[in-house]
Amino acid sequence: MIRTFTNTDGRFVHSGDTLEHLDGAVWVDMLRPDRDEETAVERALGIDVPTIEEMSEIEVSSRLYTEDGATFMTAMMLSHTDADNVLLSPITFILKGEQLITVRYAEPRSIDAFIVRCQKNSTYTADGVVTGLLEGLIERIGDVLERTGHELDSLSDNIFAINAPKVMGGEPAETKKPPKPKPRNYQAVLQQIGRKGDLLSKARESLISFQRLLTFGAEIAASRKPGKEYEGRIRTLSRDVQSLSDHTTFLTQKINFLLDATLGMINIEQTGIIKIFSVAAVVFLPPTLIASIYGMNFEVMPELSWPLGYPMAIGMMILSAVVPYQFFKWRGWL
Repeated sequence: MIRTFTNTDGRFVHSGDTLEHLDGAVWVDMLRPDRDEETAVERALGIDVPTIEEMSEIEVSSRLYTEDGATFMTAMMLSHTDADNVLLSPITFILKGEQLITVRYAEPRSIDAFIVRCQKNSTYTADGVVTGLLEGLIERIGDVLERTGHELDSLSDNIFAINAPKVMGGEPAETKKPPKPKPRNYQAVLQQIGRKGDLLSKARESLISFQRLLTFGAEIAASRKPGKEYEGRIRTLSRDVQSLSDHTTFLTQKINFLLDATLGMINIEQTGIIKIFSVAAVVFLPPTLIASIYGMNFEVMPELSWPLGYPMAIGMMILSAVVPYQFFKWRGWL
């Protein structure tokens, strides 16, 4: 699909979804273009529209370059951030003269929001559209990171079962005995940690691509001379991207800490289960020994003919089980 936007009567408007308005368009937005649409744009504007395979190449020279008087800048943007499976999709900005052509294969909310917002304002230039789109995409990454930080805080509270008593007037408030904690589903916790880690790794990759794009874009802006306003906005975006990259590093470290903590909790829980079996084995070992002794088939065993022999054996087995149990409880091992 191809959408064109132009300045008409002092406003930036959507001029159509056909190929008729390509020449006078300020912004040509190509969303999942097919081969016929790519060919039509190439003929009308004299550029070589990159394919999705070319846009996805990781070499910087394949993403940031100048060719036939046009500047090509490709970055990886986040999409489907509200779903469990976050995707990275390339977007290419092509600046040729006073025209901007974008090629993309995803529909992030930030671009649709920019389209709605810019049509309510005054005219736009190609440099203004590029800057506005970059601001929206980077701001969206910031929102995703902020939401992820809050979700990690909730996940941390769940892992460590943080429920501190309230303090009033400098003295601990009277608290009731805390309820027995419910067993945690550590498999679900590990799945959440894995999803957040995947999201952060993709956010970092996206931010790195935008940082390279902005560095290259600053050099292009110096030659295009769009104005101090746009150059200042590009510098601000570079600082924002650097700040978000630092925050992503912090969240990644927190992810690693929560992963280690979860694995530690699993080990503690398994150790507690093994301890119960070990204590049970020790508690029932003396009664088993006593029962084994009196179960031997010897002819001469004085207790076999004693009327109180059976109650004595039962009592010894009970006593030999109770004494270790009480000892373990006294030592705090249970």
